[in-house]
Amino acid sequence: MRRFGSFRLDTANQCLWHGEARAALTPKAFRVLRYLLEHAGRLVTQDELLEALWPATYVNPGVLRKYILEIRRALGDRPDKPIFIETLPKRGYRFLASVIDESPAGMLSAAETKRIVDREPALAELGGYLSRAQRSERQIVFITGELGIGKTALADEFQRRARVDSPGVRIARGQCVEGYGGMEPYYPVLEALGQLCQGSEGGESVVRILAKQAPTWLVQFPALVNSKQREMLQREILGATRERMLREIGEALEAITSERPLLLVLEDLHWAHASTVDFISAMARRRAPAKFMLIGTYRPADVTSAEHPLEAVKQDLLVHRLCHEIVLPPLEEAEVAEYLGVELGGSAVPEGLAGLIHLYTGGNPLFMRAVLEHMKDRSLIAGENGDWHLDTPLEKIDLEAPESLQHMIELQIERLSQQEQRVLQIASVLRRFSLSVTIGAAVSTLEPDTVEELLDGLARRHQVVRPAGFRNYRTGPSPCYEFVHVLYREVLYSRMGPSRRKKLHKSVAENTEALHVFTETEVASELAQHFELGEDWLRAIKYLRFAANIAGWRFEPRQAADILEHALELVKNLPEAERADYQITILEELAKIYIAWVRKATGR
Repeated sequence: MRRFGSFRLDTANQCLWHGEARAALTPKAFRVLRYLLEHAGRLVTQDELLEALWPATYVNPGVLRKYILEIRRALGDRPDKPIFIETLPKRGYRFLASVIDESPAGMLSAAETKRIVDREPALAELGGYLSRAQRSERQIVFITGELGIGKTALADEFQRRARVDSPGVRIARGQCVEGYGGMEPYYPVLEALGQLCQGSEGGESVVRILAKQAPTWLVQFPALVNSKQREMLQREILGATRERMLREIGEALEAITSERPLLLVLEDLHWAHASTVDFISAMARRRAPAKFMLIGTYRPADVTSAEHPLEAVKQDLLVHRLCHEIVLPPLEEAEVAEYLGVELGGSAVPEGLAGLIHLYTGGNPLFMRAVLEHMKDRSLIAGENGDWHLDTPLEKIDLEAPESLQHMIELQIERLSQQEQRVLQIASVLRRFSLSVTIGAAVSTLEPDTVEELLDGLARRHQVVRPAGFRNYRTGPSPCYEFVHVLYREVLYSRMGPSRRKKLHKSVAENTEALHVFTETEVASELAQHFELGEDWLRAIKYLRFAANIAGWRFEPRQAADILEHALELVKNLPEAERADYQITILEELAKIYIAWVRKATGR
């Protein structure tokens, strides 16, 4: 239960109460209101709402306006003079009223609680840094990780716990916004300061401190001063510089934190203007004691690929021990299984499902939720009376990327260089095999050093691929890389036309064959697959027969027979003049396998 004004949000019964009367609210509008309450006091962007509430479905952003209007009608709220929900044009919404959480679990669902439990070490680390900040040791902490890994969920849960465990701590939050607010100088810092100035507890004292020590910042909030004060401030700051702004805010924050500790959370710094990075650097380097903790979240891949100044600043601060970094790793398969158990209502997880979802998502929580919903929508998994089961055999499930994730992944791919995309296309045709630098160079016609540099750069940015050992060729060992998520591979493969795929499969096969002269049988299955997809039927049949021989040597007659039967199907693609000879040869080989099989079974 959460209370705000004369309203209560009853999460157990999924309804809104106004005093003793139940307010009319549809289920989807309820979900929107609940999310806004859970993130009260900060900007919730339209993208964040859509991603959180409809992760696996495309929803027109305009639909949100319909639900916000419905919520406003239920609350009696006016958009021109909001009491509860403020609209920030082109950005999103902010819940303005104070919210009292009356539920011990803080309205976290079972699945949300499970995701947080998986991050307990990170929460404990953050708690230690806050304790230091409360002892006047300023703390700068970066939470980093890939898209969907749970940076926001971790920051939100830490803020929730800080409110409960450290009620004297002031908390303010700002968020960088791509394209719009993201390019405004100091945008997230100003958003957070605005929250402090308008806060019900101590807001007036913050305004007084800014007026005295940081007029260049107070003038940014015209609603907080009257016209006469504004004119005085504008005269006072005439000729102000960026250096002066940084000095003033540093002194002001030290004065503000002398009253109460301050936790400042700045999200999505990969979209921050350079001035915000300067602010973080300046706050970290000031020597005066301050009960101040700053948490910044960002995606390293976006920072590195865009040559953003944040990465260099963070590295310098780390070297001088002026900041800390918490890198969120993906979930392990066992953690995925636990998560699925919660998501499926505590029922037993179908055997193999956790491994399949871990394979496709790499343990990324956002991707996991989307893939699970996608499987439900396609009736690949179904439940009845709390008992969930797979409706399709595990080995026959071939998941494509859900539509919502496909768009997200395509945006990431399009931000890569043409050479990076070219090499990753080659990697996508390898399916379950990793890409070696040697094959990547041969097929792309790039220099091996260039291919290795491209793949290593992506891996160091925790972007798309990761190292996968070495592969030995007659020319020597070659470093290999594999996709972090199978979903990346699926999207890259689907973006190519049939002729491009066919050409790449054949080129991969020919170059792999050349690198295994006299040892082709070692990679017979791999070569057969690529030659078949490259529509080189003769060589595909040749290597299928090699693969069948290998299965026979390993005493796997059923597998050998299956391979030869598949080769027999491919014979149909050969010219009529060649077809009969190959059919006879393969049938003879099949006969030998079946005869040996029968003799073994009967003991004759």
